[in-house]
Amino acid sequence: MKKLTLLTLLFIFLLVTSCSVTQQSYSYEHHGTDSLRSDSDFKYVARNVTGKAKTTIKLSAWKKMKQEMALNGLMTKAKGNLPVLKDNQAFANFSIDRLVTTSGTPTSAGINATAITIEIVISTDIIEYY
Repeated sequence: MKKLTLLTLLFIFLLVTSCSVTQQSYSYEHHGTDSLRSDSDFKYVARNVTGKAKTTIKLSAWKKMKQEMALNGLMTKAKGNLPVLKDNQAFANFSIDRLVTTSGTPTSAGINATAITIEIVISTDIIEYY
């Protein structure tokens, strides 16, 4: 009987402590046709091209940070994944999406984070002036 009670308590302890929660937040910015020259004709060369960059920060039990890539320059990396512009071309309708995913265990105050993932997605159109 003692073994059964001990196993039941152990099972409940493992069940309660192994719960994990994932929380996501999303934000964006949109820059329309601010940079377009109104005195020139243009055509769309490509629509909805994207550049992405992502990093994950993992917190160990000792609160040491382990990171997959440098957080500094995440926007630059995403822009670098866009196609290279040719002569007389420009980006238009530029959108920047930022998705932050936090994983961890639930607490009464929120989440005790074990991993944070930040992803930047840039989408834009490419136009070409005549």
